[in-house]
Amino acid sequence: MKPLKVAILWHMHQPDYRDPVSGRTLLPWTYLHAVKDYAEMLRTAEQVKGARMTFNLVPTMLEQLERYARGEAQDLWLESAARDPAHMSHEEREFILAQFFSVHSERHILPYPRYRELARRRDTLGSQAAQGFSDQDLRDLQVWFLLAWSGHHLRQEEQHVAYLHDKGEKFSETDKARLIALYDRVVAGVAERYRQLEAAGTIEISVTPYAHPILPLLCGTDTAARATPGIQLPATAFRHAEDGRLQVRLGLDFVSAQLGERARGMWPAEGAVSEEGLRIMREEGALWAASDEGILAKSLPGGLGDRRRLYRPYSFEGLPLLFRDRDLSDRIGFVYAHWDPQRAAADLLGQLRRIAEAVPGGVVPLILDGENCWERYQDNGHPFLSALYRGLLEDRALEMTTISEAIAASEPVAIERIAPGSWINSDFTIWIGHPEENTAWEWLERGRRDVFGKSTLRQAIAEAGGDIPETVMHLLRAEGSDWFWWFGDDHVSAQADIFDRLFRRHLEALYMEAGLAVPQHLHQAIKPPLKPGAVHEPTALFTPTIDGRITDYFEWLAAGFADLSAGGAMHAAHGEFEMLHYGYDEQNLYLRLDPKEELQGLIGPGGRLEVRLAAGAVFRATLHPGAASLPIFAEGSAGAVGEGRCACRRIVEAAIPLAILELQAGQSFTLSFHLVTDGSESARWPAEGPLKLVYRGSPLGIDDWYV
Repeated sequence: MKPLKVAILWHMHQPDYRDPVSGRTLLPWTYLHAVKDYAEMLRTAEQVKGARMTFNLVPTMLEQLERYARGEAQDLWLESAARDPAHMSHEEREFILAQFFSVHSERHILPYPRYRELARRRDTLGSQAAQGFSDQDLRDLQVWFLLAWSGHHLRQEEQHVAYLHDKGEKFSETDKARLIALYDRVVAGVAERYRQLEAAGTIEISVTPYAHPILPLLCGTDTAARATPGIQLPATAFRHAEDGRLQVRLGLDFVSAQLGERARGMWPAEGAVSEEGLRIMREEGALWAASDEGILAKSLPGGLGDRRRLYRPYSFEGLPLLFRDRDLSDRIGFVYAHWDPQRAAADLLGQLRRIAEAVPGGVVPLILDGENCWERYQDNGHPFLSALYRGLLEDRALEMTTISEAIAASEPVAIERIAPGSWINSDFTIWIGHPEENTAWEWLERGRRDVFGKSTLRQAIAEAGGDIPETVMHLLRAEGSDWFWWFGDDHVSAQADIFDRLFRRHLEALYMEAGLAVPQHLHQAIKPPLKPGAVHEPTALFTPTIDGRITDYFEWLAAGFADLSAGGAMHAAHGEFEMLHYGYDEQNLYLRLDPKEELQGLIGPGGRLEVRLAAGAVFRATLHPGAASLPIFAEGSAGAVGEGRCACRRIVEAAIPLAILELQAGQSFTLSFHLVTDGSESARWPAEGPLKLVYRGSPLGIDDWYV
């Protein structure tokens, strides 16, 4: 029996975080992911001899790595990390306290006593934290934030990283400086390691168009209406296929110039495709393109009723295509992070073996973000990835391969039409349709028209002697998808205002470079200020009836509520719970969830819904349909430390005694919900990390009485 080809593609991407007006780099994620993920993933691929995979690189990410390697980045966050707290202004101290807990709390704060202590003190002191933190406290915070971005290999192989972990606190300026110098060396070497491993044949490198734009929308924003009939489009259409062509050409040329001249395949940004976009990629020399199975299902006559049709290469007008297995790719991105790594790898290998039996000699593309999910995994994903790679190599029914090798091994099946869409919902609604997104498209169109008029970009390049002028580069960077990702209501980030600012600054720079006055509207934010944590606090003490029903209109009227659905840098698909209602009286903390179906149907036989709450200690309670009691366990305890009440009918309600939690008025706590099926976590809410809530205590009943 021919082995099933398993083609893994890790997509590595960051937008251009440099403010083109000030020259300052406003966010550090390219640098930090280079330390924790880009170098780490290459090291693991190299460590498992015989492993074969594809790394997809975005040119704006490589550009930033080059600036860091030359020491030109002027990164605001890294300068703050390097600064001695003894010489900080009050504003600089506030910046550190606001931003340097921006890591995955469960994996990178709670396990480390000093980092955990600093987080709790920051929350307790609130607006007084800048005065309440000593210079040593801030220095320890700087080092722990940096240490959170060290991956498995640095912790195992670099003595200084291990030393700092063991030391734990009272770090010196010398300790910190040596750590930053180590990170600088790692970042400076990443691009060269990509080049070396591709030249050695260990990996294949593919490309995304230059600034990670949604290519079909550059070709015409009206394409969104073909994927989503009735969508509200921008008042002014954006139709500039030549921009998309230049993004593709520049992307391919840039990576060849940086990493070696050769033809390469293309993962278009967000797997977003259209027939026009695919023609551009083919005409510009892309070896292949890829998208999501939802696009194939909408493109094939009869859809994907027979899933065996997914596991083969296709071609559209001569361009070879592959379509990702959504479920298996999303299992890596969103499900396996909190499983035991060996069990997670075994589960994925078992899924692949079943496909191998059904489609011998077929190909399974696993395509996903290669950097953001690992912060949720044990040891930055290394145990899982090592087990997966070795399992693939040891199983004769499976064969690791690159995308190009998988396509070359079988004759692609011609497909006559391609439905437009992306990997998310098979449409474009993440990037267009919301008033904020539509405003950004309208401003983009206006900026392009004001600067270039009726001229083409080709004319602008010809007038510059064949070099791409900075006006064109500013336009291309403003067309990147990341700005639009954070507009609208789909995703939430504490730095959303910076993404908004960077979009507008790229347009400002476009005008300034052209010698034109910057329009006043570009000085106004598109996105309203973020409501912290998307949480609305309770208005009064209240006592609901715990019966799994909404007893009357007033029962939960005083409750606070929090959005569980908004995602962050990664887009999770789980939407069973969208809102949490919560509150308290003097005895209990009350929680309410409204699932789309009754809990029994959601979790299935043997499943459960876990509540995890961290308030000094870490507590866990399990909600079972039909159960009225709610045993509560503390981390490290042999048995239950107390009991609450619950009811799971049309809604899910729970009461947790405050005496167990030992919450004090004004104390913050974190809360998350975890769906466990077949013994392992299959979903969690919120997907991007626990909610942070505040217990106001009995003073709420005095200060904010409710009628």
